[in-house]
Amino acid sequence: MSRLLWIEVRRFGARRLVRVTTLLALGGIAFGAFIAYTEHFRLATLPDVPLGTALPLVVIGWLLGASFIGAEWHAGTVTTLLTWETRRIRVLLTKAIAGIACVFVLTLFLQAVLVAALSAMASFNGSVAGADGWLTETAAVGVRVSALAAVAAAIGFAFAAVGRNTAAALGAGFAYVVVVENLVRGLKPAWSRWLFGENGGLFLLGPSNDFPDLDRSQLGAGAYLMLVSAILLVVSGLVFRSRDVN
Repeated sequence: MSRLLWIEVRRFGARRLVRVTTLLALGGIAFGAFIAYTEHFRLATLPDVPLGTALPLVVIGWLLGASFIGAEWHAGTVTTLLTWETRRIRVLLTKAIAGIACVFVLTLFLQAVLVAALSAMASFNGSVAGADGWLTETAAVGVRVSALAAVAAAIGFAFAAVGRNTAAALGAGFAYVVVVENLVRGLKPAWSRWLFGENGGLFLLGPSNDFPDLDRSQLGAGAYLMLVSAILLVVSGLVFRSRDVN
């Protein structure tokens, strides 16, 4: 399995979407560093920066996770892959692990570059006063953001594996976030404790008055999201094992 996993990791890194997304993100980081330089950035505020990047990174995770299997279906290469590795669950599990791990590492790398750029700007033309413990706090938030992006990648992967294309996962994600979650919040507030948005926010921020209907801990929210993503991956694996791939 290690050989197949390494192959999938290399395939992930070779994808055009991954490279373009990374280059665009690095361009955005360079622009953000320029703004920070002109605005005399304060290093003490750096732990808040990963929270501001959480949403775009989660969206990136969902997109990359979904397209990692969705593009295979679209190109018709799933059948080719199964000709030399016929164990379907092994194939899907390996691809999912590679995609999720790569999303985690990529988002963590992007955040590290952003933190390095902003801390340099604060040193050159900003303020480092009152910044005790900024690195530890920023790193903790960054790891949680990357973990949430990895969860989103897993969910996007599962939807795309079942829907057989990236668009199915993106459409399902849009419908869920825009329609389902807002309907639940408006009509059944007590059910909000099961929503991705509320649990994702709790996992990132910790206990807060913004999540009055959640009675679980920060760690519990993260564990719940991981459980949901694992269940969806299992369902996608069962569907993949039983369906015709032609």
